[in-house]
Amino acid sequence: MNKFRIIAVAVVAFFSINLLHAQSEQDEIAQKLQNPLAKIIALPVQYNFGNGVPGYEGSTFTASFQPIVAQDYGNFSIVHRGVFGASYLPQTTSGSSETYGMTDLNYSFFLAPKKKLGKVAWGVGPSIDMPTATDAMLGSGKWSAGAGVVAVYQNKRWTLDMVLRQTMSFAGDNDRADVNRFVGQTLVSYGLGKGWVVTTFPTITANWNAATGQQWTVPVGGGASKLVFLGKLPTQFGVQYYENVVRPDYVGKSELRFTTTFVFSK
Repeated sequence: MNKFRIIAVAVVAFFSINLLHAQSEQDEIAQKLQNPLAKIIALPVQYNFGNGVPGYEGSTFTASFQPIVAQDYGNFSIVHRGVFGASYLPQTTSGSSETYGMTDLNYSFFLAPKKKLGKVAWGVGPSIDMPTATDAMLGSGKWSAGAGVVAVYQNKRWTLDMVLRQTMSFAGDNDRADVNRFVGQTLVSYGLGKGWVVTTFPTITANWNAATGQQWTVPVGGGASKLVFLGKLPTQFGVQYYENVVRPDYVGKSELRFTTTFVFSK
């Protein structure tokens, strides 16, 4: 009888240790996904539903693909980030037909020293917008370039980071409006354990060429995500909701965002 008890205790201990190890790995990867400078290769996909967009009958939709590839080079790392996608605009209230197709493409990379400023990791680098949209309604029609900067503070549970990007047009369709655009993403997240993270990650934008009162879009909201393993592939699923408390006349009232992030190297 004692032998069976010893075996039972050993089996329970074995599975408990492996479960704790799996949970620890879940939390480690989940935290890395909150850090825009983490050494990781991943493909985040966002599914954004815009609600209450003036002039449209129904919700707009965009599927945005945002690959991340981080590489080490001595005392620095380079983090490559791309953003491209496909959008759908429903029929307008004036009767124009629905529109769908590819959006413009943005490519940025950040050169990040491995030595932090105190407890803050940081990086800087160029950013370029390419007029790849298949319909004039889905893109700017302009080539734009500029720079971006990122700063990250992270401990075991909390992540605070900021990614700022400014671009201006330098070429493209002469009949389209010039671009002078700011994009700021500020993230605050807290890891709950077992792969769960609660977060707020609004995308604040400004069109400096717009009229006064029509420049800024400022969302407020947040959501949660959960990292799981699909076989051996770490995958994070999330949902967030934002109200645009400041917005131009042409921007929707709110956005519902679903996310799926596939992690290929951690």
